[in-house]
Amino acid sequence: MSFDFNYKFWIGTKKDIDDLIKRQNVLKKKDPISNPLVTYRIFSELYVLYVELVNKLSYVYNYTFQVQKRAVVRTLVESAARRLMELKNELKNLELSEYVYTDKALIARKLNPYDLVIWRSPQFLCRRPPEIQNIVYENRIFMTEDGKVVSEKQDKEVLSNAVKLIQAHERARSARVYRSAIKYDKKNLKVFQRRKFHYSFAHKADQPMSIPVKRTMFNANFVKQNEHCQYLLGADNFERKSIDQIDEDELNKIRNEAALKIQLAWRAHKSKKILKKRNIFKQTLYGMRTKRKLIKPNQYMDSVIETYRNEKFKQQLDEDFIRLMTDERTRLLQERSPWIMEDISDHIRGWFQEFYDKVGDFHPYPDALKSGTVLVLIDETFSPEEFREKLNEMNLSKEEKKKRAEKAKQKRQKEKERIRKEKIKEAKRRKKMKEQGIYDIADDIKRNENIINIEKTIKQYSIDWRLIDEYLNKNHEAIKEWVTEGELAIIHRELRALVDEYMRLEYEILRKALCMDLNKKYKPPKKKKAKAKKKGKKKKKKVKDITADRTLESLYEELKNEGLIEKVDKKTFDAFISDFNFVADDTRDEDHLTTLGPAKGDIKMVIQECMLGLGEFSVDKPKSLCLAGPLNNGKKLLSQIIAFELDAVFINLSPEKTKDYSPEQLTYLMHVVMKVAKAFQPTIIFIQDVHRVFWKKVPREQEGLNPRLLQKVIKSKILKSIKKEDKVMLLGTTDSPWSAKPAMRRVFQKSLLIPRCDYGSSFLLWLEVLSNYAGDDSVDDYVYSALAKVFKSYNSGDITDNIAETLNVRRRMKLKSNPLSPFEFLDHFIGENPPTFPPEEKLMEKFQKWYQKANKLCVARRKFFKKKNEKDKNRKK
Repeated sequence: MSFDFNYKFWIGTKKDIDDLIKRQNVLKKKDPISNPLVTYRIFSELYVLYVELVNKLSYVYNYTFQVQKRAVVRTLVESAARRLMELKNELKNLELSEYVYTDKALIARKLNPYDLVIWRSPQFLCRRPPEIQNIVYENRIFMTEDGKVVSEKQDKEVLSNAVKLIQAHERARSARVYRSAIKYDKKNLKVFQRRKFHYSFAHKADQPMSIPVKRTMFNANFVKQNEHCQYLLGADNFERKSIDQIDEDELNKIRNEAALKIQLAWRAHKSKKILKKRNIFKQTLYGMRTKRKLIKPNQYMDSVIETYRNEKFKQQLDEDFIRLMTDERTRLLQERSPWIMEDISDHIRGWFQEFYDKVGDFHPYPDALKSGTVLVLIDETFSPEEFREKLNEMNLSKEEKKKRAEKAKQKRQKEKERIRKEKIKEAKRRKKMKEQGIYDIADDIKRNENIINIEKTIKQYSIDWRLIDEYLNKNHEAIKEWVTEGELAIIHRELRALVDEYMRLEYEILRKALCMDLNKKYKPPKKKKAKAKKKGKKKKKKVKDITADRTLESLYEELKNEGLIEKVDKKTFDAFISDFNFVADDTRDEDHLTTLGPAKGDIKMVIQECMLGLGEFSVDKPKSLCLAGPLNNGKKLLSQIIAFELDAVFINLSPEKTKDYSPEQLTYLMHVVMKVAKAFQPTIIFIQDVHRVFWKKVPREQEGLNPRLLQKVIKSKILKSIKKEDKVMLLGTTDSPWSAKPAMRRVFQKSLLIPRCDYGSSFLLWLEVLSNYAGDDSVDDYVYSALAKVFKSYNSGDITDNIAETLNVRRRMKLKSNPLSPFEFLDHFIGENPPTFPPEEKLMEKFQKWYQKANKLCVARRKFFKKKNEKDKNRKK
């Protein structure tokens, strides 16, 4: 985007931040709220505002190149993203569900659920170091010119092979037509071809033609054997008058009538065509019809490459900024260092003089371990009156000193005890309010670190940048005055430490002279040593790196050659076609909890929250995620989407991949996997059908895979080694979670159940996929709705497979002459051996039962209803 657009966009985003701060300042004055509906409304409104803010700030950060401003924007976007996740967690705790519905807040802002999409790839994309990214991109970043030419040839080879194949088929077809249209003399091998020739074909009755030819039939009878068409029979059997028999007036009349009929027919045809176009436009606008999408193969990678180009430009600006700091530091040291040292020494001498004039003694020289005479500048030394009291205390007896020390100690202990009791009292108060369903929003906003950080940053920005015109800085140059001030402060601190060393000598000379004047014995001050750090818990022994002698590239290639690192399909969240639940917010019970389950589109929002911590900004995330659902329901597709959207390294540790490893080799494998995962993060460690790893009893046919091999190491070697700041996540899918041990539920921090297709998701699926296969005009309007209604409970994978197999190349070629019928899809489902049916209710109940135990919020909801039932029983008694 242009510089002007980004500049205006940043100004608009600043206004949004100011408005949000004003809104939060109003809430700071609000009393504790006992009505959960009001609490939910406030949190949902704030959540919607923060979603918009995070999306805007992430865009601004992506296109902010000026070094000093970039640091400000990054602080804002990270704090806003953390606050966003806090609000989402608050809403989830109120809803007692992973899925949150904020329809009323969206209506007020004139938005829809699609506007709440958090993940904006590649704005949130985590940038790897160039040398690491070069390995992932197969040495394409630092490729030589010759290497680039070879790589381009390899990329174009597939396209050229396809073109050659098409050309070969076209030449063969042309040759067949040419051969059928010529005559040649077999004896003399001469070809005779007329300039104007007609195609003539001779073939037996039971022999099909090699080339299908469309023929014109002049003697065909097109009148249908229908009672409505009977009046047309014999229409041609009437006597026609010749032109000589018709006079001129009658001839003109016939011509005018004919012209009128032709014009009427043409205008009716034209108006019908325009009306049809308008209807198609309306239906497309309302989402009832869609156009065939032409997806560019490198559309996503182009945006990623643009992001890395921006990063390269940012690195160049960072290098220029560091060079500017170095040059400025060198200049200041050469020009100003003598004068700075002189000013510091004069200031310290003045401080000596001030104390001697007022007290008649010298203040103890500040300790070097406590920043030396910097304490004088920040006014953390004794004032003359306080120092005089300190001298008087030194003249007291030992008993009086001891009493005073005990009193001071008791005072400090009382203060500590008072603070501790206040904290306990506050914690009890908050806990009691939470149990009663009362939320102190004002207190939460006042205490929240992220809100404080946003307010502080934007306030500091408005002070620092108020005299700077950003619009004039189109080259994104650093502000030199600030660099000079910063380097001057660092130099001042360093030189003060040097000045303190020789000023201590001068201080000792003055002390000796004072003692001689007062006839006192001089006692040199004792040098304080730095306190040794207290020994805490014993440090864990560092695990020996058994691959210390190997490069990261060799380890990466080893996993890639063994098939553990896989290339993921180029799939984005648009490939997971689904709709949101628009009814849930209107169907709440007496406890204000939703009664309807989630739609398939709602799960995308939850997955994107988990992905946010794997992006550029440091946000809390789960270490492990489990996707459960029936077979062919989109679990593998979602896994591919997560990895592709994150541009993550995809390490597959499914039993099919690890069956050849022995328990002795497993330690080495886990070490290499985790080392590569952390070095090349973001990384997805994927296990397909993870229930097999935790099987209660391994079936005989699966014993060869050794599925339980990873059971003991998943928690100890994988999850424990993933730290909070690591952008690594364990991702598992399962279609039979109840067959696994309960330990599987404890391994995954978050478990999600992919719901069945509802009418909305099914309609969108048929609409998108069918229009891509059949085109816009080949399917009647009613077909989409009828198909969605009949097949709404079928798995999305079954529907897409059905469309792909029914509308094969041969069938698509016949669509113009033989229109598509919805019964063809029904025949495919029922006519298969065995027939395909939607998942049974008993199966979905099994999934729901497991999910109620696996998901923490579902467990909390069950406990809530259990307590409620107990209270109701006690009331009745």
